[in-house]
Amino acid sequence: MIKQRKKTLFRMNSKRGYWIIILMLTNIGCADGITAGVLVPYEAFCYQIVSESVPRQTASERCTSGGGTLAVLPTNASLTTVGNKVKTESESGVISSSVFWLGMNNTRGRILSDNGQDVTIPISSIQSQSELPRGACVLLSLSTGEPTLTSADCTRTFWMYGYICQYANSSSCRIELSFLTLLVLLVVWIQ
Repeated sequence: MIKQRKKTLFRMNSKRGYWIIILMLTNIGCADGITAGVLVPYEAFCYQIVSESVPRQTASERCTSGGGTLAVLPTNASLTTVGNKVKTESESGVISSSVFWLGMNNTRGRILSDNGQDVTIPISSIQSQSELPRGACVLLSLSTGEPTLTSADCTRTFWMYGYICQYANSSSCRIELSFLTLLVLLVVWIQ
């Protein structure tokens, strides 16, 4: 009788532990404090797409005040993932902008992040668009119907576009998850 009761208790706790683990895993992704815009988790980052049109300096300040930076899309894969999400949300009417500030610039024939790091996307990926003022800042644009990179003058405050912020999905979240998962499994196993 006692053995049967322990076995049933273990099954109940195992199920409870399983659901706790599932709940913890589904909460991985973008930070809880980010509430505005559309969120796109990709690899080690979370991208926040905000359609409110602001000057680049304001966009940068807003990203920084939230603990992030203007987004850097360092690879074609990240450009495709984030760009396709922007396109989908734009087509569904969730976001209204078609051009978005990024934290990248065209410097001496190379694409660099605002902090000077090389971006692997080739400079030939930037497409000129007649409706945008020529300049060094790299933007994500849907003007052609597909997500592309373009450049514009970011020094003029009257050029206002949407923006994309980038936040790190910190390793501390993964460590916390690992610790919590281990703790839950230990409690379930002990009982």
